[in-house]
Formats: sequence, C-alpha cells, structure tokens
Amino acid sequence: MIERILYHRYRVIRILGAGNSGLIYLAADTRHPDFPVCAIRELKIPHHNYDVVTRLDFLLAHKSETLTRLTITDAEPEILDFFVEDRKFYLVEEYFPNLHASPCKKFGQVSAVDPGILRFQEMLELLGSTQQEAQEASDGERVVTPPEFEVSSKLGNSRISLLSKKGRSIRQIGLIVAGVGFAIAISLAIAHTRYQEKAAEFYHRGIAKLKLEDLPGAIQEFNQSIRLNPRNSLAYGNRGNAHFDLREYQTAIEDYSKLLKIEPNNPSAYYNRGLAHYELGDWQGAIADFNKLIKLQPDDRDAHYQRGIAYHQQRNYQTAITDLDRVIKIDPNYTKAYNSRGLARSAGGDIRGGIGDYTKAIELDPQDSQAYHNRGRARFILGDYNGSVEDYDLAIAIAPQDGEAHTNRCSAHLNLNQYQEAIADCTKAIAIDATNEIAYNNRCIAYLTIKTYHRARQDCEEAIRLNPNYDTAFSNRGDINKELGDKQRAIADYNHAINLNPRNSIAYSNRADVRAELGDKQGAIADYTEAIKLNPTQAVAYYGRGLIHANIGNKTLAIDDFEKASKLYLDSGRVGGYNNTQFQLKKLR
Repeated sequence: MIERILYHRYRVIRILGAGNSGLIYLAADTRHPDFPVCAIRELKIPHHNYDVVTRLDFLLAHKSETLTRLTITDAEPEILDFFVEDRKFYLVEEYFPNLHASPCKKFGQVSAVDPGILRFQEMLELLGSTQQEAQEASDGERVVTPPEFEVSSKLGNSRISLLSKKGRSIRQIGLIVAGVGFAIAISLAIAHTRYQEKAAEFYHRGIAKLKLEDLPGAIQEFNQSIRLNPRNSLAYGNRGNAHFDLREYQTAIEDYSKLLKIEPNNPSAYYNRGLAHYELGDWQGAIADFNKLIKLQPDDRDAHYQRGIAYHQQRNYQTAITDLDRVIKIDPNYTKAYNSRGLARSAGGDIRGGIGDYTKAIELDPQDSQAYHNRGRARFILGDYNGSVEDYDLAIAIAPQDGEAHTNRCSAHLNLNQYQEAIADCTKAIAIDATNEIAYNNRCIAYLTIKTYHRARQDCEEAIRLNPNYDTAFSNRGDINKELGDKQRAIADYNHAINLNPRNSIAYSNRADVRAELGDKQGAIADYTEAIKLNPTQAVAYYGRGLIHANIGNKTLAIDDFEKASKLYLDSGRVGGYNNTQFQLKKLR
C-alpha cells in the first residue's frame, strides 16, 4: 500500500486513519516541483445505486467549476482535487495534522459527521442534481417580469410573464442498499432534502423582495438559493428579471442563458433575453431569440411585435412590416402594432400609408396620445403644418407633459409663421425638460425671425452648451451673426456646422449668402452647388445661385436656376419665393 501511486500523480506515504467509507492517506503531489503533502480521502461509491452514480457523473463533468466554487466557501481544509480510480472516489485535501490524524474506525459504521461524506455532499449540492432530479422551488409561483418601456423611435415594447412549470416533480428513487453504500446514500438523501428546503426558503424570500421592489435584496436571496440548488431554473429567471430592472442587461442575459441550459424550450426565457439584447442595442441577438420563441410558439403576438421593432432598428423596414402584419392578423385590435407599422411605413417612404395606420390606431383608442403624436409628425413631413398642429393639440390634451409634442408643435408653428405660438410651445418644452436642446434651438429660430437677436443668441448658445456637436445650432448662430453684420463670425459658425455635419445643406447655402455679400462669387456658387447636391429640393440655393449667375452675365444658367427655384417654391406653396423668381425671370427675358 505504501508508495502506491494514485491517479498517476499522488504517491502514498502512509495511512492516516479511516472514515466511514474508506481510508485516509498522507500523500505527496508528484506533479508539483516541491512535492507538497496532502491528505486523500477514499470514498467507496455504491455503483449499483442509480441516484448516487448519476450525481457523481454530474460532479465529475463539472470538476473545474466545482473546484472554483469551493475556493469561495471558506471551508477548511481546502479541497485541491478529486478523481475516480478503481471504483472509488477520492478527495484530495490540504493536509492538517490534527484534523487528519484520526484513529481507524470500523467500515460500515454510520456517522452523520464523517468529514469525507459531508465534503462529498457539499460538492454535489454545490452544483445541484441532474435535471431529472431537480425540483422547482415553488410550483405555481408567478414571477416578476421586466417593466414595460418605450424606445426613442416611439416603438413601444410589451412584456410577457416568465411562468413557472406546474405539476413538475422530482423522481423518487428507492435506496435499498447495504453497508457503506447505504450510509452514503442515506446521508445524501437527508442533505439533499435539507438543501432543497433551504434553497426554497431563500427563493421565496427573493420573490417577496421582488414584490417590494428591493432588487438588490432579491438578487442576494436568489444567489443563496442558487448556491444550494443550482438547478432551480426559476431562481435564474427571477434573478435575471431583477438585473433587467436594474438595467444590468448583460448580467440578465447570463441568467436567462443559465435558465435555458436547464430548460432549452422555455419560451419566456427567450423572450426576456431578447428584450435584454434589444436594450443593449444588439438587434441581431434580439432577433435570434425571438426567432427561437416563434419557432416554439408561431402565433406569439408579442414575439412577432418585438422582432418587428428590432428589424425596424436595423432599418429593415419591409421585414418589420411583415412581422407587424402578422401581429395585426393575430390581434386586429392591438393599437401599438398599428403605431409601429405606421413608423416602419413612414421610415420606408410610405408616409401616407403610415398616416393610415396612425388613424386606425386612433379609431381603436381615441386616447392614444402617441398615435396623434406620430400622425402629427407625418403631416409635418408632408408639409401639412395646420394638420400637424391639430394632431399635436390632441396629443398634448391627452398628455400635457409630453415635451417632445410641444417641441414638434413649436416647429409646425414656425413653418406657419406663428412665432409667438412657437415661442410659447418651446418655452413649455424647456420647462418640462431643461436639457431639451431642440426646444432651445427652435426658440432661437423664432426669436431670430422676429429680430430679437439677443434672446436668439442666448437660446442658440444654450443649445450648443447642451450639445457641442449640434451643427444646426451653430448654423443658426451663424444666421444671427450675419443679421448683426458680423460676417466673419457668421462664416466661422457655418464652417463649424459643416465640419460637424458635412451633409448640412442649409449651412452651405447660408455660407454661400455671406460669401456672395463679401464678393466671393465663385466661392458662393460652389457652396450653392454643394447645397443643391445634398438637397435637390432646396429652392433658396437655386435662387441664390441664379442671382450670382445673372450678376456675372451667365444668363442661360441664371434662367435655368430661377425656373427650378420657381417650380420648387410653387410646389411647396411658398408664394413669396415664387413671385421673386418670376420677377427675376422677367428681367432676364
């Protein structure tokens, strides 16, 4: 026996004593350069007992995980390794002379305090049982789900419950064995029941804390429950939901993934993990989870809806519409689906189709402020500013604190030359949210138009302070400087706007105006041309370029520019601009 090599690694030095299930050896680790000594406990496992064998196989399959988790339990002595050899299980422990120098006992004697058996039980319970043995801690318990939330494009997210599995039970196994095997099996059964009960207790505490919205406290309880029973899928699911509500989305994903390892066909886990991926901006990850859910439940309304808005975020509008069509077929009265399909249609260029969807949503729910809001924005894009104001009036009547609606109605008033109304709306939007840089910028335009330059400058500079990359605010401040006669500062502001956004056609057009006033006609033509390239519908750029061509004698080019400007002004209903271009054409002809 002495000098025997165990596991091709541990050289036995002498026998220290015996536990209920086998000998305790003093051995040296031959794979370590210093040959440190260790204590090795021998545990004879009853291989004819299915319960113990199955749990042992599971333990060996998770060896590295077990050793890692044991290091944080503060147990003494520390478990260094474990292995199976010659139908025996061996525990390798840190050697403590006083602890391991115990007298030999008769084999087969049952002792509830045998350290080897207790350590073996601890390891098994640390990782949990096989799936057939796992018992849900709370049958019939309904868990807390992530909150309903809105995304920036006004696509609302819904939620479904992560439901417990009802009627599921652990398989009962008879333990009719003898001797040492009987001692181990009985101890394991007793410990298993004790750990399960304690795990269930922690789980219910976690549920109670979730209901009280004590999310960190709930997580701590679920941690304890999982430590005692790592196969409780509901504990992972609810801990994931707590992390979700704390906006710890990556951690929530990890918990939902652990749930799915236990229950690969749990539709609610796929749904909630999809929501977490969505919150992280991982549209493809979200779509992949909703795909799996839809495969399990083809008529799941919410899965199709969430996948649709994820496709929308990818700018895959037609596929988004297909999903939302499916949602509406499943539930023709789901107003959010009409709102979202309207947004997808509008983003894809079918603005009138979008208006039709918003109108349907309003028919289903006349108190849907978001539908009025979306329709108001669509009407604004089509140039129906009066209709836009009407819709925002209704949206604000339902939701008076909707700062975005006030901001957008301010924009509509600006286009209707209703400057005092615009100022009132933007002022209200700022009162609701003092960080609303768009409201400051729009109010700047209103003050600029009525020549209140001091107030206009204050608002534009506040918009820039809130958002130093706000190219439109720099362009508008350039307009203020131009009106005040400070042309060099105006050009500097336009330059800054263009550097921030090379596609800002208005900044090019306005810089061209100042260059023309400074006598830089070729520079002005270049800026007008770039503005037209970026926005072929910009009538003022055609008109400005036409004036320069006429001034330098390019009559044909001037007529061409004035004709295009005239048509654009007429199409957009800007009569003043149309009359000006007609006057210039008459002069040239």
